[in-house]
Amino acid sequence: MTYDLLLVNGHVLDPGQGIDDRLDIAITGGRIAAVQREIPPGQARQVLDLSGTGRYVVPGLIDVHTHVAYGATTPGVGMQCCAPDFIGVESGVTTVLDAGSVGVANVGVLAAHVVDQARTRIICYLNVGSHAHSMPGKADVSALTDINADAIRACVAANPGLVRGFKLRLVGPLVLTDGEEIVTRSKALAREHGVPLMVHIGDLFGAAETAARMQEVTRFLIESFGPGDILTHLCTPNVGGVMHAFDQTAPLLAAARARGVVLDSALGMGNFGYRVAKEQHAAGLGPDTISSDLTVFGQTFHSLLECMAKFMAVGYSLSEVVEMTTANAARAIGLDDTLGAIAVGREADLTVFDMVPGEFEFTDTVKESFTGEAGLAPVQTIRAGVPYAPRWGTHPWGWLPARAKAVGNPSPAATAVAATS
Repeated sequence: MTYDLLLVNGHVLDPGQGIDDRLDIAITGGRIAAVQREIPPGQARQVLDLSGTGRYVVPGLIDVHTHVAYGATTPGVGMQCCAPDFIGVESGVTTVLDAGSVGVANVGVLAAHVVDQARTRIICYLNVGSHAHSMPGKADVSALTDINADAIRACVAANPGLVRGFKLRLVGPLVLTDGEEIVTRSKALAREHGVPLMVHIGDLFGAAETAARMQEVTRFLIESFGPGDILTHLCTPNVGGVMHAFDQTAPLLAAARARGVVLDSALGMGNFGYRVAKEQHAAGLGPDTISSDLTVFGQTFHSLLECMAKFMAVGYSLSEVVEMTTANAARAIGLDDTLGAIAVGREADLTVFDMVPGEFEFTDTVKESFTGEAGLAPVQTIRAGVPYAPRWGTHPWGWLPARAKAVGNPSPAATAVAATS
């Protein structure tokens, strides 16, 4: 048999299946044809030798919280979204979920001009706010009438298969007065259409004196969640996060997880606290999934791989952060039967990255610096059997995080060598 592509000498790490071994992977027709030791190179039309210290082959990474409605929001007016392939296949990621960048007013742009044109797989969660991030302002829902059930119903009917879930952001003044009603209406929409509800908690601009009221709404939300729903920004230090009165919230989170609710990190630039993540890790209430919450402004701040390295700095192992972005992520979005595992017959979505040892420095939302002992850099992305090389990187010097100050920042040349050795 002749394979289209053969990956040899790779350290295959697939925690969801308990695989941690030196294996070759053969691909034919965009699907995995064989996973075994020492497949003869002569059996393939194209061979990639993945030898290298600290180099790993994992299931294609899945970023379950991004903003990739590129062109559907207007620069200078709404939130600027990323080009999907820029943070996707060019960054070691094979699947991205657009987490409510657009509502019914302009989701048609995503359907007509983004999803089918991208090489990266895109999953769409529709914002319950009609205009979502397309207009100025911090809140997606400023009035209850912004949640237009009739328009959403028409949108879903006219665009079969597009809307895979709904997104709500619990931010802004209306949450203080009508938070429970906003949650109730959003949850009703999700039930009606048989899809999950993802909800953003943590208001970066929320006043400290609103903390108690916001926590009431957050607890109501957690108790309203059902199996498959997603709480996103678990590690936020902001008002409305789970750490206010954590002794009261922690049992609710544990119960929610037990009934199938997904706890997602979604770091972004504004919703990750290092101390929050450490405390949650110690309490056994860390995230099920790691996601980036990338927008245009975040593209020069971190990548999904750098988010994984941040959680390694918190205390999670490489195997754990890979599982959070592969098997767990696939399960979170209801695609674990097709994504998140390296198995014969499945579509060939794979990520190859280097784990580079060193002392690296990170910064969280409250500007606290912390260090980790590893950086992660993409080497190759395989999407449906097609290999893609990574772009230059997140930072001016490349992919790796900044070196800790005592060591000094890496030069572009040194980082490039480290990322490809």
